[in-house]
Amino acid sequence: METNVKKRFPLGRILLILSGLLLIADAVFVMGRISMNLGVMLPLVAGIPLLLIGLFLPGFRKLVKRSRIIRAIAFLISLVYLLSALAFAVTTGLILANSAEPADGADVVIVLGGGIRGRTPTLSLKYRLDAAKEYLDRNPDTVVILSGGRGSDEAVSEAEVMRDYLVLRGVPEERTIMEDRSSSTEENFRFSKAIIDERFGEGAVAVFATNRFHVFRSELVARREGLSAEGIPAPGVWYITPNDYMRECVAIVIYFLKGKI
Repeated sequence: METNVKKRFPLGRILLILSGLLLIADAVFVMGRISMNLGVMLPLVAGIPLLLIGLFLPGFRKLVKRSRIIRAIAFLISLVYLLSALAFAVTTGLILANSAEPADGADVVIVLGGGIRGRTPTLSLKYRLDAAKEYLDRNPDTVVILSGGRGSDEAVSEAEVMRDYLVLRGVPEERTIMEDRSSSTEENFRFSKAIIDERFGEGAVAVFATNRFHVFRSELVARREGLSAEGIPAPGVWYITPNDYMRECVAIVIYFLKGKI
């Protein structure tokens, strides 16, 4: 009996099925906890083909042998998975290698907006704000720019919610500056740089707070916007970490192909 099972489900086939199930389960789990985005969908898109191939591998092999078209499709699918795995490994390595804590003594710490629900920051944004507050506590002369605009479905701007969060936790309001126009990472840095240039002049030292997975790309975007700033790596939300890194992998590749970084 055990031998028959091994013949029907060799290790490679079992790994395909388990990989597909894990990716699909991840997507289903996360769907009920955060708003829909690319990071939620990617595990589903990657998992369904793996599960189907694993379940129907014998029949799929027969089709491959009989049809050149199916053989070409199988080759393309394998190539896509191989390149995707390679890109994920490279981008994750770059993220982890570029997430050291910046030095103390900056004039400004910029907090990049990360989503709100009503007048409450999302857990991801809360971690960014907590990391910024730790830096502010160590550096009493540093001010904070809270960078985030107001979405079409939001009653207030992210900047206002972030300011209220920090003030409630003991950061003096006079140490906060709201930048409430931005709607992207590029605009976060562009509009914040304009504030820094106006209020502090040339030579001001800036750092920014964002989640660890976002630091590498953000530093490159900041540089493109004319602002040399290192990132304070805040933790990510543990149960969406794989999704965040997968989404960031795609974002880094797209930015690279478009020449944005």
